[in-house]
Amino acid sequence: MIETLVGTPEFEQNNHREQEKKFLPIFPERLAELRHNALPIEQYYLSHPSESFSLRFRETFKDGELYYVAALKDRGVITATGLDRLEVEVPITAKTYNYYNTDEAAILRKLRAEVNRNVVVDFYDDGYVQVESEDPIAWTHFSERHGTAFVDVTGEHIADNEWRAHLAYRREHEGKETLVPDEDLNSKLIAYEILSHHRKTPIMTVQISGRSGSGKSTIVREIQRELESYGLNSIVISTDDYHRGAAWLRANNNGQEWTEWDHPIVYDTEAMADDISKLHAGYKVPRRQIDFSDCSPIITGEITPADVVIIEGIYALSPDFYQFDTLQYSVPTPLATCIGRRLLRDIKERPEFADPAKSLRYMLEQAEPMWREQVSAL
Repeated sequence: MIETLVGTPEFEQNNHREQEKKFLPIFPERLAELRHNALPIEQYYLSHPSESFSLRFRETFKDGELYYVAALKDRGVITATGLDRLEVEVPITAKTYNYYNTDEAAILRKLRAEVNRNVVVDFYDDGYVQVESEDPIAWTHFSERHGTAFVDVTGEHIADNEWRAHLAYRREHEGKETLVPDEDLNSKLIAYEILSHHRKTPIMTVQISGRSGSGKSTIVREIQRELESYGLNSIVISTDDYHRGAAWLRANNNGQEWTEWDHPIVYDTEAMADDISKLHAGYKVPRRQIDFSDCSPIITGEITPADVVIIEGIYALSPDFYQFDTLQYSVPTPLATCIGRRLLRDIKERPEFADPAKSLRYMLEQAEPMWREQVSAL
């Protein structure tokens, strides 16, 4: 399923959209003069064309300085005026750019001539030339001035920079692809594995981890339905429910406002492990939640012991849970898709707080590095 943010009023007012057309010049040599003033661009992708979202990092050189930006885009829709899609772009540091620029990244290099603020001409390393326009009037003026015919390639693979970056990667690696998403978790197989292990223990514990936006809640619901078909009842305990709250975090930060919301200290996994131990012993425990209106922990009821305890969350694989005999699973949804889903969720559920650009920078600079640090420690 392709996820987009088209038509969301809250999003439209933030103007995080682009609408562009792309053209292939039939006589590219007639644009050669523009190459003299073109500036170098290196950009790489941490997404695969099969994903619902693309994630691009770009390095540009202008006025003697290097500039870095990251951009998240959805696949958009083709309209009469061009490809209309989400575009959230934020400046980043050289450190962030280099952090994500690994051997797996699909890299693209080109020279870009900015004819005006709405028309650019790109000269690629392989000799391909392409013109992008974000305004029909500016495009008409440009095409008439340069006196050459153009083919509209908007929406075609050849015009997509991410696709071209992956094509270049395959050419350089003997046809091998990069960043191909792993297969989704199979709820039927997981439920069967749980059933097999449950025969050896009265209460089974299962850990489901993954990035924010990876689809953990969805796979957990599917697993629960499958377990019901086997006659097993289950309960879900999320690490999100053991959020310590803004007041605790502020006090722990010498009275300063807390900003690192994906740091492991945010979640009291030790208290969570203690509650799970009580469930294993047959005792009820308080049902915790976080009240997002003031970011404070609250008690909303009780959790009763069940055949299967499912631990879900970004820190579901915490060392505090090593004491339990568990089955462990990690939802393999890639970074770009997770970020896109998280932005979409924030805009739909909490539009008054949603700031896509701020969220994108936070996820790249804080959330993802903390996630990778957790995974590398396992």
